[in-house]
Amino acid sequence: MTGIPGATIIRSFGFNVPCRRYLIRANVTTDRRLPVVDEFVLRILKVCDTLPVRRLSAFFGFSGTEINAVVADLSAAGLVTVEGNSLRLHRSALDYFRGPEEDGPRILEVESWVRRLWFDLVSKNMVAPDRTRSARHLVDIRPAGTARDLPLSYAREAFEANFPEYLRRVLKMRNPDRFSLYSVSEVIAERFGSQVFRMEEELTFDPEPRLRPNLTSIDSDSAGRFNLLSEEILNAYRKLDWVQAAPGGVSEFSALSGEGSVADAYGGSARFDITKWLRLNPDRRKPDRQNLVGASYIRRNVDFLVNLIDNAALAPSVQASREREIVWYRPGGSNWGRSPDLQEALRSIKIALRRKYGKVEIRTRLVLPDDSRRDHPENFKNLFDEGYLAPPGFLHPSVEVVHVRGIAAIMLVTVALSPTVEVPVGFATSATDPLARIERKLTKVDAIFEEVWKGERIEEEEHPVGPEDEEPED
Repeated sequence: MTGIPGATIIRSFGFNVPCRRYLIRANVTTDRRLPVVDEFVLRILKVCDTLPVRRLSAFFGFSGTEINAVVADLSAAGLVTVEGNSLRLHRSALDYFRGPEEDGPRILEVESWVRRLWFDLVSKNMVAPDRTRSARHLVDIRPAGTARDLPLSYAREAFEANFPEYLRRVLKMRNPDRFSLYSVSEVIAERFGSQVFRMEEELTFDPEPRLRPNLTSIDSDSAGRFNLLSEEILNAYRKLDWVQAAPGGVSEFSALSGEGSVADAYGGSARFDITKWLRLNPDRRKPDRQNLVGASYIRRNVDFLVNLIDNAALAPSVQASREREIVWYRPGGSNWGRSPDLQEALRSIKIALRRKYGKVEIRTRLVLPDDSRRDHPENFKNLFDEGYLAPPGFLHPSVEVVHVRGIAAIMLVTVALSPTVEVPVGFATSATDPLARIERKLTKVDAIFEEVWKGERIEEEEHPVGPEDEEPED
């Protein structure tokens, strides 16, 4: 079976990894160059061993007063000795030549650093904080049995042993070799918390379709040390359940979208031919519609929806209202929405609406299929203003609709690429006909919904504060 070339992101996930934060006071050494004249004097003396002061004065073109000031500074620093009218390099000055032979002498300076450092409580490693806040809708990882009692000595020794990696991975320094750890003067255990680790699920064809999890928060160089954590994350990922593809879902999607290319791509078989489907829907054939593969909230698909909002015609009825509504009819399965991308998707859609229509009030609503009540729907309460359970049969659980009312929508349905690989496919659209169908079938039906929560309107922060921004460093 042929498919999409390369790896295609289908879903994304976020995992709340238990951590503890430590305050570390350290003394760090850094090299800096000597003043140019001092450096050249030491270079010359290293080659010549002894040199008359008057020769140095003539070389630099200095007056007697100027060369005497240079000699006095170097002598006071213990770098040269004065023997009559000559200078000799002091033995201690040799320590300043620490690089290759052609490198000049450098001064060693000690700086005091105060850093707050997170250790995960599964593999007990230093972690680079993600700016994403941990959230209830993400997947929780449990700490190792004894990890909560991580001793101060462990944090100290780990910092000392992995200081270069701390500079590279956590502080993301481009030139970490400039710094060396001189000493750790104090370690203080602070609060427990969580850091978000991200995963992407990629679709590949080799030649059969395969879904491959990719832990983007752990780079290949660190994979060995994070092996325990990786296993826990993968185990949690495997326990999530997926909504299954079904003919009923395809039929309902076709009726809602008004086109039959998804059904045609099955061709009467049990397998969905994604290559045929893409051929039936060539890119850019319709400016008000875009093919989508993968979860509704991944960045690629949200960008397509935002582009449609940006380019949507300004309908007078929509423009006259100062209220906008985003209604998200989610599919079944405990794997849906377990990603930081869901919150980021809502934020992007809101920003696009305000960019298009000015300062409007935006309300968000999540509608869940009836069989999702066991998947803790209240975990999404901090993302959506309202949450409802739809009655059985309202919308097939393999169908998903993101309805920006009167403006644009995403419509997806889960299809089977093989007996073990199922993915969402569909469209983002701002066309009049599919929006009218959604309006007829899915709106003005509140009376049949079961309210799960209804709260105040949630205002998104444009730049959400991450874990490291909550408290300033000393």
